[in-house]
Amino acid sequence: MAAMVATPCDPRVEWANRMRQLVTPSDALHEDGSLNQDFFKPKKVLYVTEKKWGDEQHELLYQGIAKFGIGEWGKICDDLLSKWQPQQLRVKSSRIMGSQSLARYTGNKYTKKQCEAEYAKNKAIGAKTGCWKAGVLVEDDNGSVAMALKELEG
Repeated sequence: MAAMVATPCDPRVEWANRMRQLVTPSDALHEDGSLNQDFFKPKKVLYVTEKKWGDEQHELLYQGIAKFGIGEWGKICDDLLSKWQPQQLRVKSSRIMGSQSLARYTGNKYTKKQCEAEYAKNKAIGAKTGCWKAGVLVEDDNGSVAMALKELEG
C-alpha cells in the first residue's frame, strides 16, 4: 500500500493551517497558516566559557576547606571562589571527599592530603559495600556504610 503524501491543496493541510491560525502565535506562522520554521530557531546562542572548574579552582577549594572547614561554603565563596555559589562548592567538596553526605565532616578542617586520604578511604568502603556510585560513597538503606565506618574506627 502506498503512503499518502499531503499536498498544499489537500483539504487536511488546509484544515491544519486554519487550526494553527486559531491557536498559534502569529509570528510562528506564515500568512497561509503554515509553520514559520525560523520562529523555532534559537534567537541567540550563548557560550559561557569564563566559568569553568579546573585545577586552580580545585586548589582554591582545598585551601578553603583547610582555612574554614567543611560546611563553610559561604565563607569559601566570599574569600576564594566568588564566581561560584555555595551549593556548587558543596557538590564539588562532596566529590573531593568522595562522600555524598558531608555530615560527618561538617565543621572540620582538612588539608589537601587529608581530603585525599578520606577520598581513598571512602572509595575503599564503597568498593567493599557496593555503595560507590558516580565517584562518591552513597549511604544505603541497610546501613552498610555506617557499619563499615564503625569497623574502621574500632
